Amino acid sequence: MQQVKLLNVFVIILLTMLVASCGIIPLPISIVHTGIDVILHEKTGKTSGEHILSDITQKDCKFVRVLDTQKICMTDKEYEEYLLSLNCDTYTWDVIGRVSCDKNKK
Repeated sequence: MQQVKLLNVFVIILLTMLVASCGIIPLPISIVHTGIDVILHEKTGKTSGEHILSDITQKDCKFVRVLDTQKICMTDKEYEEYLLSLNCDTYTWDVIGRVSCDKNKK
């Protein structure tokens, strides 16, 4: 009976780690990957995952678009249509790459 409880606890911890993506990748590798992504995003506006997905799909992919209920990957035409649908006089992008209308411009 004690083994069953211990096994249940182990399974719950393992599933939590899998769902939360914690503990799967060793901490030093995770820290290095995050550092590389920060530098890459600063220089290119995309993370390594976005670059890989863009290469695979042959479209421009940005995970942040999910926050605006848009497709992650868009063709240039689709992105242009999305920008025009915002009906902005002036566009602005925040630090994570979300686009919005610039309320300070007239």
